[in-house]
Amino acid sequence: MTTVQPKSREPIKNDNLKNLKTINGKGVPTHASKAHAPAEISETAKTLNAAQTPPVEPSPQTESPSTPSSAVEAASTATNIAKTLAKIPVLPIAVPSESKDAKKLQEKISDSLPPKLSFIKKPALIFIEGFSAFGISNGDGIKDMADNLPGAKRFSWDEQDKIVDEIKKHAPDQPVVLVGHSFGGDSAVEIANTLNTVKNGFRGIDLLVSIDSVGMNNTIIPMNVKRNLNFIGEGGIPFLHGNPDVARNTDYTEVINELRPEIHSEMDDSEEVQFKIFESINDVLTEGNHQDIFIEIQTTDELRKIIDKQMPHHLKD
Repeated sequence: MTTVQPKSREPIKNDNLKNLKTINGKGVPTHASKAHAPAEISETAKTLNAAQTPPVEPSPQTESPSTPSSAVEAASTATNIAKTLAKIPVLPIAVPSESKDAKKLQEKISDSLPPKLSFIKKPALIFIEGFSAFGISNGDGIKDMADNLPGAKRFSWDEQDKIVDEIKKHAPDQPVVLVGHSFGGDSAVEIANTLNTVKNGFRGIDLLVSIDSVGMNNTIIPMNVKRNLNFIGEGGIPFLHGNPDVARNTDYTEVINELRPEIHSEMDDSEEVQFKIFESINDVLTEGNHQDIFIEIQTTDELRKIIDKQMPHHLKD
C-alpha cells in the first residue's frame, strides 16, 4: 500500500504589502513570518465550535413578518378593555313613569274620539209630520204610510237634527227618501239643503216628496235632490197651501208639480196621493236592486194576519 505524503504548506505571499509605507523608517517585510501563520482548523473543530456557540436570540424590536405589531397591540388593547368592562357592576336605570296628568290627558283624548262608524246597509225612508194644531194637519196619512212601509221611520217637523243624524247612520251608497206634509214638507227641503254641504258630504236625496208644503223659502230644490214630487192644494185658507217648486239646477234635479183638489189637511190621506208616493219610492228602490215595496207590504200584511190569528184574544186587547 502506497502512502501519500501531504504536501507542505508554503507561507501565503501577500502582494498588497508592497504598497504600504514605512513606519518610523523601518520597512515592512514582504513575506509574513512563519511564526504568525494561521493555524490549521480541521473540519471537526469547526463543527464542535458551532455546536458550543449558543443561538442568537432575535431582538425584541424585530417584527414578525406574519403578524404586524399594530395588530398585536390592538388585540391586546381590546382584551384589556373587555376585562375592565366585565368588572364594572351593572346599575339599574330608573325610567320615569308616565305622569298622572299625561294619563288623564290621554283618557280625555280617547273619550273625545268618535266611535267607529257602523253604517246601516238599508235605505233611509223618512216620513215627516206637519204642525197638528188648529186642524192644519192631523198626521194620519203620514203615519199610515210610515207604518205600512217596511223600514220606514216617522218624525215631527221640528226634529230636523234628529232626521239628519238618522240619515247619516245609513251607508252613503243607500237611497234616501224624504216625505213631508205641510210644515213637514218645508222641513224636508231644509234638510236637503243641510245635507248639501261639505260638512255632510253633499249627501244625495233620491226622492223628496212635499205634500202641500207650508213655509218660507222652500220652493227652490237644491241640486243634491234627484227628484222632487210636489203636490199642491188649491187652497181655501190663505198661506196654508203649497207653491210650485223649481230646480236650482235642472241638470241634476227633476221637479214634478201636481195640483190636487184635496184640502190641505186631507191631502196626505188621499189614496191616490199615497199610491203615487209609494210608486215613486218603489222606482227608487228597484233601481238600486232593492226589494219591491209592494211585495214587502203584501208580505208584511200576510205576516200580520198570521200573528193576529195565533195571538190570544186577551193579548190583543
